[in-house]
Amino acid sequence: MGIYQYKALTQDGREVSGALDYPEEGSVLAFLEAQGYIPIDIELKSDGDATSRPGAPGRQYRKFSILDFTQGLGMLLRAGLPVDKALASLISATTEPQSRKLLAQVERDIRAGSSLSKALRQFENLFGKLYISLIRAGEISGNLDASIESLSGYLESQSQLRERIVNALIYPLILLVVTLFSIVLLMVVVMPKFKQLFEDMDAELPAVTQAFLATSDFLRDYGSLISALLLALIAAIPLLRRNAAFGASLDRCVLRLPWVGELVHKVQIARYAETLSIMLKCGIPIQQSLGASSAVVTNSWIRQRLSASANEIKEGSSFSAAIGQYFPSLTQQMVSIGERAGNLDKTLSNIARMLQHDVNRSIARIIGVFEPLIIVTLGVIVAAVIGSIMVAVLGMNDLIAG
Repeated sequence: MGIYQYKALTQDGREVSGALDYPEEGSVLAFLEAQGYIPIDIELKSDGDATSRPGAPGRQYRKFSILDFTQGLGMLLRAGLPVDKALASLISATTEPQSRKLLAQVERDIRAGSSLSKALRQFENLFGKLYISLIRAGEISGNLDASIESLSGYLESQSQLRERIVNALIYPLILLVVTLFSIVLLMVVVMPKFKQLFEDMDAELPAVTQAFLATSDFLRDYGSLISALLLALIAAIPLLRRNAAFGASLDRCVLRLPWVGELVHKVQIARYAETLSIMLKCGIPIQQSLGASSAVVTNSWIRQRLSASANEIKEGSSFSAAIGQYFPSLTQQMVSIGERAGNLDKTLSNIARMLQHDVNRSIARIIGVFEPLIIVTLGVIVAAVIGSIMVAVLGMNDLIAG
């Protein structure tokens, strides 16, 4: 939780401001959209004491798996068990103490007459507003097991997408780190040893050797400072991203990067489309669905555009005209056709699957180019360093022989 200071515009152009106590910036955006406001700036002013609030995930619930809980609960409900008995079965099958404590609290509330969505609301920081909204929609429609089944599929799909991205990036990142380390080792450790030899011989060195020696001196003299500045920049970026304007500018720059920008855009739209699809399928009104779906988009520039376009829908614009423009060009026509046919939820689900498959192909393509590029770059640099040394040594031998 945190205290967020916001500035926004009303529909008639007036500026309003205030402070909200919400778990994340996306929740503040969703609230402002629900009020019909257009967000201008959102800034975190102070962090709440997460460990002192009921429902704050904190470290005590770090081992609790929402996906496993949802899949297990859905399976037991489909088997015909009521919610309280399904929870009791989950408690008996859970060995982790804090997870048992959480489930026991939810079970007690339900036995006391609370609904599942209300019992989970005290753990809103852990489950999220989207999760609880979908549970509530299932309770209202009388089809809770179907809502939980949809939630299971949604959570599993999002988890698989994250895992594919992370797994695809692990090897190239390791390769990049090894490459940088090898280059620094050559320049900082190997080259200075030959520099002393060359100076003792007082020989004239080739230009390429002089260039590598100058680079070696620069890294030895300023390497620590450069490393400190890079680490400071990396540490500062999360803090700077709390400023809405800076975060949006940085995220927009990411979207302009070749290859990477297109990939990030597809990942964000796939998450948005799948979230909106499942909310519409569960019977949640489109205005509420638009706000909650925007909150799952982590790229702040895209999220701001989607939030602003949601207000256009409130004023009577169609979904395809207001929001469809931010979808990849290949899918924009699909959005328009699905909206006219009255099956927007199914169309969005198909678009999300198609974009996820496209993301997988794009990642494989990028990695296929990136990996050999790193290897070739390392080989060329190592060969150039060794070649510059050999040229200088051979020149010295010729000088001695002459």
